[in-house]
Amino acid sequence: MKAEEYTIEREEDIFNINSVLMYLFSSIKSIADEKNIELIYEMDSTLPRKLRGDSKTLLQMLTEMLTFVFQNSDRKDIILSILSPEDFLYEECISFKIHETNISKEEVLAFLEINLSKDLEILGGKIIYDHGNTSDIYLSIPFKNGELGLRRHYRLPDKTMVGKKTLLLFGNEKKAQSVKKMFEYFLYDVHVGFDDFKKHEDDLAAYDILVMSDKITTKEFEDTIARIQEDVPLKYVLFRGSDFFEDNDAGIVSENFIRPATQEKIFDLIVSLFKDETEALTR
Repeated sequence: MKAEEYTIEREEDIFNINSVLMYLFSSIKSIADEKNIELIYEMDSTLPRKLRGDSKTLLQMLTEMLTFVFQNSDRKDIILSILSPEDFLYEECISFKIHETNISKEEVLAFLEINLSKDLEILGGKIIYDHGNTSDIYLSIPFKNGELGLRRHYRLPDKTMVGKKTLLLFGNEKKAQSVKKMFEYFLYDVHVGFDDFKKHEDDLAAYDILVMSDKITTKEFEDTIARIQEDVPLKYVLFRGSDFFEDNDAGIVSENFIRPATQEKIFDLIVSLFKDETEALTR
């Protein structure tokens, strides 16, 4: 999957939350690279793809908030969770939560109340105060559902794409768990890590998809993948940063997936991986 331009789709005030998250990732990339911090998204499966509201102010606020966190946290991965109610009918509050910043509670609250109060007022949102000893940042903001009547916001074009067996091999466990949840939205059987792999037959040929970080792959392991692909149609996806360069692995790599992962990007990946096979079945 190549790096591409992400635009916030607008029809009146309807926007794609995935596009906002892509813009957000790009806007803080320089400081993330400087501080060597990984931004990881967690998205509730009940979160609509399209929302109605003020996307410009939301992006501005999230950018300022993450910039503050990256400047002041000693964490090497920061998780931004976007949580929504199980039944998202017309207008509901969406929670934006940054977990365990390791910044003092007093410093976090001072920043939120001084720097974000205007944007929160525009959005009709509020700070959720946790009276425990926590460094989390927790905001609640109301948005309207831009896809009224839809219960599943990412519907694969063919039922044969549903329920594949997938193995995720990442060096970062939090990133792996985030991606696992996004695949499970499509009823995928997802195993994470080499330990989980060994518990389940220890056989790469048993999987439909292998997603692996480019930081941990080796020539020996890719030779094994190549041998297996001679017998079964294993889809090998390399999870990469945006600064990767093309190499000579085109023969075994089905897709290059560029960070970050969002629910929509996982949807697009699945469609891309199995589109040709699905079309062949319908001929």
